[in-house]
Amino acid sequence: MRIDPQYLVHNGYEFVDFISVTEEQLHNFAPLSGSYAVIKCEGKYLMCFNSLRQQWELPAGKRETGETPKECAVRELFEETGQRVAELCLVGLLISKNIVNGFIKRNPVYFSEVGQVQPFIENAETTMITLWDTKIQIGRVDALDLRILEYVS
Repeated sequence: MRIDPQYLVHNGYEFVDFISVTEEQLHNFAPLSGSYAVIKCEGKYLMCFNSLRQQWELPAGKRETGETPKECAVRELFEETGQRVAELCLVGLLISKNIVNGFIKRNPVYFSEVGQVQPFIENAETTMITLWDTKIQIGRVDALDLRILEYVS
C-alpha cells in the first residue's frame, strides 16, 4: 500500500503497534479508546469522508457510557456510513501514541466482509463514502487508518 506523502494526514497520533487479541483478552488492555469498523466489499475497503477534518477515514469513534467495544464499532459504522452488518469480528488492537504528551491509546479494530454496500445518507460528520482499493489516490487519508489496513488485508 503506497500513498503520496502529501495526502497522508497525521492527527496528533503515531502508530506504535497492532496486536492480535480476542474479545476475552480486551480487558487486559484497559483503558480502551473508541473502536474502528473495517468493511471490505468486492476487494475494496469502505472509507468515509470526514467533513470536519476534510479527510478520508475508516468508520470509527468514541465509546459511549455502558457500550462495549463491539457495540461502539457497530454504532459508529451505522452513524458514519449508514451500513449495518450481520457480524463484526475483532481482528486486533491498534496501539498509538499522542505525539505531544505521549498518551497511549488502545483502539479495538473490528472487521466484516459484505457483498454490497447499502445506500448512504449524508450526515453532519460524513459527506460521502467510497470503496477504496488502497492503490489509487483518493485524497487526504489518515495515516493510522492506512496502518490498520496493512494488518487486515
